[in-house]
Amino acid sequence: MTEQATVWRMHAHDREGTFYDLGPRRWVELHGLNHPIVEVTVRLVADDDPAATHWGWIQTGAGEPTMIWPNWPCFMTCFHYGPRAEEEAGKGRTVRLAVTTTGGTNG
Repeated sequence: MTEQATVWRMHAHDREGTFYDLGPRRWVELHGLNHPIVEVTVRLVADDDPAATHWGWIQTGAGEPTMIWPNWPCFMTCFHYGPRAEEEAGKGRTVRLAVTTTGGTNG
């Protein structure tokens, strides 16, 4: 599968306006947290775009980002040797994302 989309619909925990645990609704539910689950729009943006709110990872050949975090330290901990080593090994790439609520609250 080739990467084509630049906008995705996902779910996330809304922790006072910051979105965590992004992915399919079931993934968010599995965390078992009391924060509201909301539908979000995740948009691929340029590294220097002021709208960027999160870092994510797009695995080579994948169609959507994973390991989406609103801060760099949490994102970096997803990789034993840091994301740069994984990029150099051809496993994927780090991307900047703008995450906004769609207005739907589901829990």
